[in-house]
Amino acid sequence: MSLPASEARVLTRIEQSLLSRDPRLRSLFAIFTRLTWQEAMPAREQLRPRRSRPWSGPVIVIALVLVAVGVVLGSLAGPARVCSPAPSHPAVASAPDRACVPATGSRPTAP
Repeated sequence: MSLPASEARVLTRIEQSLLSRDPRLRSLFAIFTRLTWQEAMPAREQLRPRRSRPWSGPVIVIALVLVAVGVVLGSLAGPARVCSPAPSHPAVASAPDRACVPATGSRPTAP
């Protein structure tokens, strides 16, 4: 069984920690190894090779296409406009100069 270097280092640290806490553990492991060295490893304890995810590539491509479509549709929609609320006084309500400004706050335009 081959492990990545980081996992092998972690296992080595765990082993050193266990051996420093219980000196008899080394001899017990040696006895266990001598008794079981010819036995096959049980199937349920064997690691299966990791499968690569063949579908991850298409998922990334679809996500990028959706983002691009969103950007294009957002730019085609044009800037959002914010209009001032309707005045409460009836004489002013008929005034045609209620201003609508782009959401960025640049210049006022007629509705």
